[in-house]
Amino acid sequence: MLVSEDYPWSKLLYEYVIYILVGCINVAIFFGLYWMLYEVDLHSTYRAGSAWALAYFISTWQSHFLHRWLTFESGSDYRRSLVVMVLIYSVFLAISTASQAYFADTQGYNHWVVWGANTGAFGFLSFLSLRIFAFPLSDGRVSRQERLEVYRESRRS
Repeated sequence: MLVSEDYPWSKLLYEYVIYILVGCINVAIFFGLYWMLYEVDLHSTYRAGSAWALAYFISTWQSHFLHRWLTFESGSDYRRSLVVMVLIYSVFLAISTASQAYFADTQGYNHWVVWGANTGAFGFLSFLSLRIFAFPLSDGRVSRQERLEVYRESRRS
């Protein structure tokens, strides 16, 4: 269940706003990686598609870390949530890479415009998928403050 008495629409919307803010950081990192990899020219025929795929893969790991800490305040097991997130993102990676390669490399649309359209299109779907499957409410909640205290304690011992 996505919304309940304990998790009302207002909390879901607040979480989505945090997701967007954290997503801006993730997108900036992804953008920088894509730009750099596009200039490297990993594949002569599918230059945009190959840069997109590798940048997407690398930024998925960083995205998991930030969303786990800042967006969802999830009590989910780290490995399980990472595996589920990688599976979700892999599906989106396949679809978005095909889209990037088709529209930019095959059809000749500006690769930056296609990049922006892909990034926007998969953002909301990613949020819902992550909330429902990678960081489900049933796994409980660990606030940012609690997670920070646990981290500080682990560093002291």
